[in-house]
Amino acid sequence: MLLLVIYLHLFLANLLTDNLESELELAWSGRLSDLITDLNYAPTGSSWVASSAAGEVAWNARLTELVILKQADGLSIERVRFSADGRWLAAGGQAGKLLIWNCEDPQIPPQLVQTIDIGTWIEHLVWHPHQSKLAISFGKHVQIWIPLAATPITTWQFDRSSVFDLAWYPHGLKLAVAGYKGIQIWTPHEPLAPPQSINVDTASISIAWSRDGRYLAAGNLDRTLTISDRQHPAESWTLTGCPGKIRQLAWLVGTETPCLAVASGMAIILWHLSTDATTWDGRLLEGHQGIISTLVAHPQIPKLASGGADGYTCIWTDAGEIEQIIDRSSLSEFTSLNWCPNKPYLGTGDRIGELNVWRISA
Repeated sequence: MLLLVIYLHLFLANLLTDNLESELELAWSGRLSDLITDLNYAPTGSSWVASSAAGEVAWNARLTELVILKQADGLSIERVRFSADGRWLAAGGQAGKLLIWNCEDPQIPPQLVQTIDIGTWIEHLVWHPHQSKLAISFGKHVQIWIPLAATPITTWQFDRSSVFDLAWYPHGLKLAVAGYKGIQIWTPHEPLAPPQSINVDTASISIAWSRDGRYLAAGNLDRTLTISDRQHPAESWTLTGCPGKIRQLAWLVGTETPCLAVASGMAIILWHLSTDATTWDGRLLEGHQGIISTLVAHPQIPKLASGGADGYTCIWTDAGEIEQIIDRSSLSEFTSLNWCPNKPYLGTGDRIGELNVWRISA
C-alpha cells in the first residue's frame, strides 16, 4: 500500500510538471565551476550576481555574457549581495575576506575597491535596507562596516553561541541576531545599549522580519516556529507541526493578513495570521519530492518560489497553489533562487554550477 501511495505521488507530480512546464521560457543560461551558493539581483533589476563553492563571483547585465569578478580559489563564497541603492556589491565566505565592489557605472562591470581581511570564515552578510552599511558575522562576532572604511563602525559579540542568522529591521533601526537560546535585537546607533532578547528553549537558526517590521519570525532547532509581535513585545506565538528542519523563512507581500512561508523538509507551511490577530493558521503545501533547500518570496506580488533536491522549482500563489514548475530533475538540485524585482524573471542556480534565468508568465 505504501509503495502504491508513493507511486501515485510521483505520478501526480510528473503529470503536474508536464502540464505546467510549457508555460516557462528559458531566457538565458550559463555556468560556474561548482555549486551555486548565492544569487542576487541589483535593486534596479538591470544586473545580477552569483557566487560558487569554488570561490567564484560572476556578474551579468541584460542577460549577456557572464563577467567573472573573482576567480575560483577553492574557498567558498557564502554570500554576494548588492546594497539597497545598488551602488555597492559585497561578498564574503570561507577565505575570511570581505570584498567590496563599486557599481556606480551601470555600463561597466563592478570594480573591486576594497579587500578586508577578517581572518576567519564570514558566514552571514546583510546590507542595511536603506543605507550603505553592511552587517557581517563570523563565529560569535557581528560587525557593521561602511564601504572604504578602514575599521568597522561597531563590533558586538553574541554571548551564547556562534551567530546562526542576521536580519535588519525593515526601517534599519535595529539588527536581529539569532543563535543558541534565541534572538538578540541590537540598536547599531546605540552600541553600548543592552540588546532586547527573545528567548527559546533550543536555538534559533533562521530569522525574518515581516515587511512592515511588526512581526519577527524565528525557525528553531526543535522544529518549532516563534513569532513575536514587536508592537506588543510581551506577545508571542510558538507554532508546532513542521515536518523537518526549518531551513528558510519568507514573508509574502500583498496578502490580506500577514503570511509567512516556512521551508521544512520536503514541505512548505503557509502560516496566515487570523483576522482578529490572535492565532496563526498553518497550511501544509506538498509538491516537492526532496528536501527544499531554497525559498524566496516575490518582492512585489504575493508569489513564492521554492527549489529542492528533487530538481524542481515550484512557483506558488499565496493560496498555496502551484502555478508553474521548472523541472530539472534529471540534472541537479536547485541551491539558489532569486526574483528580478521589476521584470518577470526568476534566476536559478544548482548544485553542478548551472545558472539559468527563466521568463515567468503573469
